[in-house]
Amino acid sequence: MKRIAALTLAIGLACGVTLAQAAKDTPATKQDVETLFATMHIREQMHSMMESMSKQSRQMAQENLKKRLPELTQKDLDRLNQLSDRIWSQTDFDGMISDMVPVYQRHLTKEDVSAMKAFYETPTGQKLLREQPVMTAEAIEAMQPRMEKMMNTFMNEADKMANEAATKPAP
Repeated sequence: MKRIAALTLAIGLACGVTLAQAAKDTPATKQDVETLFATMHIREQMHSMMESMSKQSRQMAQENLKKRLPELTQKDLDRLNQLSDRIWSQTDFDGMISDMVPVYQRHLTKEDVSAMKAFYETPTGQKLLREQPVMTAEAIEAMQPRMEKMMNTFMNEADKMANEAATKPAP
């Protein structure tokens, strides 16, 4: 009788561990990810990040264009700004978020999403969400000189390659 009880207990524990592991490995559902996104204010975060990126990339592009094409007028730059504004205003944030959901589903389990959601509901999680756009903007600004140097190196090399190609005789 003790053997049967011990065997039943062992089987029960094995089944419990297996079920716990299966629950731990359950993929996140679309609803799980969308709920996480709502908690994280993803739409607002994305909009803020895109605005910041737009402003900084516009500034970097203008400085680069002014160096490369000194004949550009303020009117030309204003037209480029209007084009940029129009393109950014047509950004489909809902579509972008929908595109992100399956990616999160592939990489996160139901348990992962639950833990992340619990964290982002805490005061520290909410602070991170509030501060992250500003931190990202400041980080991009801090990296801007390095990125400009890299862009200038790239453009100089591209100019050099184009000039070499132009001076080679045709076969």
